[in-house]
Amino acid sequence: MLLKADLHLHTREGERFIAYDARTLIDRAAREGFRVLSITNHDTVTFSAELERYARERGIVLIPGVEATIEGRHVLLYNPDVALDRIRTFSDLRRLRGPGWLVVAPHPFFPHPSCLRDRLLKEIDLFDAIEFSHFYSRRINFNQRAVRLAREVGLPLLGTSDSHLTRQFGTTYSLIEADPAAASVLRAIRKGQVHVVSRPLALRQLVGIALELVRGSSRER
Repeated sequence: MLLKADLHLHTREGERFIAYDARTLIDRAAREGFRVLSITNHDTVTFSAELERYARERGIVLIPGVEATIEGRHVLLYNPDVALDRIRTFSDLRRLRGPGWLVVAPHPFFPHPSCLRDRLLKEIDLFDAIEFSHFYSRRINFNQRAVRLAREVGLPLLGTSDSHLTRQFGTTYSLIEADPAAASVLRAIRKGQVHVVSRPLALRQLVGIALELVRGSSRER
């Protein structure tokens, strides 16, 4: 079964400037045919049994996730079963990660201090997949190096929208060959049973999204 999935999403529970909360996002995703989601707010797990039930009632598998900050770099963790404050270093992650986890490198080569960049090469054994981010145009595409690295090391690409804004959602996503259950989805990603669906943004869209995110982040401070 091919499941339409987006495993990198942010909601108002994590950042106040975001216009929608988790339930609103789940409702929209259900209308648009998504079957798998993960809400990955920064350094906080938004997942709960109640939210999982809400998603399931709408035909969606909700996977626990978080965009954790480790040594100042962002890392996507799925199905973590230890407190986040115990994962301060990459050594901690290497020691504590369990067999049911999935670890993904988000937008690794984007020009921001929180992105992994060359640190990904040093810690590559920790990662199960590399993100293909929605944020690119035909002329500006920081995903290119991620695509080359994934090919070189044999890791799958995972397409996501990294949505903080309504207009980001649905621009890039993944089709995952799995049963509609969290363990099956994560296992399928590790095996590379995932296809990225994406289209480049127009330059004006790229600039508009960037400006809106900067304004929103400024209001959070």
